Amino acid sequence: MKTKYAWQQVILHWLSAAIIIWATISGFYVALFDVSPQLKDWMGFFNVSLTTVFIPFFILRVWYLFKLGKPKQDKPATLASRAADIAHMLLYINISLVLISGVLMMERDINVFNLFVLPQPIDNLALTQLFNRIHIVCCATLSGLVLLHILAVIKHELFGNRIMRKMWL
Repeated sequence: MKTKYAWQQVILHWLSAAIIIWATISGFYVALFDVSPQLKDWMGFFNVSLTTVFIPFFILRVWYLFKLGKPKQDKPATLASRAADIAHMLLYINISLVLISGVLMMERDINVFNLFVLPQPIDNLALTQLFNRIHIVCCATLSGLVLLHILAVIKHELFGNRIMRKMWL
């Protein structure tokens, strides 16, 4: 019986965690606090570049989820385990919506670390503003889901259910 995630899933999980937590905290920081225009521009450039590069890795992560699945439980499914499965699926859906809306809200070409430029996907201000609003809501929702995920892991670890072992190499 498979008791741990595959190494590919572990690496992609921690890569996702680092990028999502960075982009969420830094994005909310520049949105909610009075920061210099230079910092706001740099943070926008860096986060757009980083999350654009992240998209294929996230697609690969979803592919591995469907290809390899998750470790089997040694006990029958409970209401709590089903709720956890739903919460995980909501995380994947929400991350997808954040990435898609992030691309579609762009009102300029997407410069990726000054290495290459992707053309602006939509040239309609009303639509880009709509996707910007969707992006903000999805980012707020994602931050709540990530917090819930972290709190659930802490709760499980504190009560002796060592689930972190599944997510290490």
